Amino acid sequence: MLKITRDDIQGISDAASLMDFLREELALPIKADATLEQIARPFPLPYLRLEGTVAAQVIECQELTVRPMDASGTRQPFLIRFREKAEYPGILYHVSEGLQRQGYVPADFGFLCVDEQFRLFAFASFEGAELIIRSWGENKASIHIDTAHEIAANFFPAKRRTPTLSPASDDLLAKLDNTGTPLSQHWDIYGVSAYSNVFVLDDSKRAELIAADAKSQKLIKPLVQLPPQGKWKPVMAHLIWIPSSRDESWPWSGADNVAEAEQIFDVTYPSISAHIKQHRDRLKTFARTGKFYWELHSGEVSSMLHPKIIYPIVGNSMRACYDAAGAFFLTAAYFIPTDDLSLLAILNSRLFDWYARAKYQIPNRNRLSFNRANLKGFPIADRREDEKTTLSNYVQLILDDSHGADVTAHEEEIDAWVYKLYELTPAEIALIEENREPNAAGNLS
Repeated sequence: MLKITRDDIQGISDAASLMDFLREELALPIKADATLEQIARPFPLPYLRLEGTVAAQVIECQELTVRPMDASGTRQPFLIRFREKAEYPGILYHVSEGLQRQGYVPADFGFLCVDEQFRLFAFASFEGAELIIRSWGENKASIHIDTAHEIAANFFPAKRRTPTLSPASDDLLAKLDNTGTPLSQHWDIYGVSAYSNVFVLDDSKRAELIAADAKSQKLIKPLVQLPPQGKWKPVMAHLIWIPSSRDESWPWSGADNVAEAEQIFDVTYPSISAHIKQHRDRLKTFARTGKFYWELHSGEVSSMLHPKIIYPIVGNSMRACYDAAGAFFLTAAYFIPTDDLSLLAILNSRLFDWYARAKYQIPNRNRLSFNRANLKGFPIADRREDEKTTLSNYVQLILDDSHGADVTAHEEEIDAWVYKLYELTPAEIALIEENREPNAAGNLS
């Protein structure tokens, strides 16, 4: 157990001292010179669907990418930064609901709650359906801040389910692995850099910026919300996209210094400049900006501008979606540049889901890893052109009406065709069907 004292908590006064606390008291493997930006992955608030007074009280939500050296059974820590502490337990429920919609399981995460100055005031995690909060504060009678409080070194461990395979399952896996050719022989898989949520806009903010300056529309691009919230068809938001002056010429690109470039930026795109400048100090320390703090590191974007299949890095199931509009996305996903909808059909099929649960399970966690190595090796069955067309047609029907009454029927047809492609026997199909996971509503997915 870790002993967390009042002095430990009260010693946190800014981001730097919070990092010291994470490194020294929580024993997270953080390098001495690392910054919070380098170990945290932002979750833009629109992705969590926080609105109104709830969104107004949350400055940011960030997933910490570090864990204790012995990470067996540990929860994934999220840092939630609040403007006001009032009603924060209720806000944590809203944040949790947003994370669940993106594939996280409540038992898999815990919260570090900090105020605007990064002062830690609470730990929180789910025990079953109940949110348990360990807090420090003058008005928290249930917690005595003048004594040591014990929290688990593994951040409130939860029980994990380890999948077991039967001999029949082993035989089916061997059969699938010897079917067709690996995915990597047909397609490349790409990822992108993470960007600050300062550049993410919801519909109302986008409209506000364009109303103030019509030229702003040139810099606002469609953005896929990630991890993919929509299976088959993505949920969209907006991104301010200003590629770095190292890659593109802007009116301010040749300025001799930041102050001069900033003045030109102010005149050229006044509403976007005013929006971004509110976060100037934070962006100046962000590692993935361009030559100037309001620009973005371009990264690998050429392939992103074409039709593509996008899928999560991790999740409790595959939720691949198709973007034909050349939309951007931030991080937490990979993409495959292709307009072959039959591949999307295979990735979202029950066969793939069964295969992933058997081979891609993250040890000691009820989550699946869809990293490049796993997906590159996934066997793609040989398909005739007419078979590709049939699968693609079913996918297109879903994309045309992704909330329609016929989606389930189309998915059933897709599953049946995928079983045929992989030449499964009735017994093998029954094995996959019997091991389907219940979804959030308790129904078989």
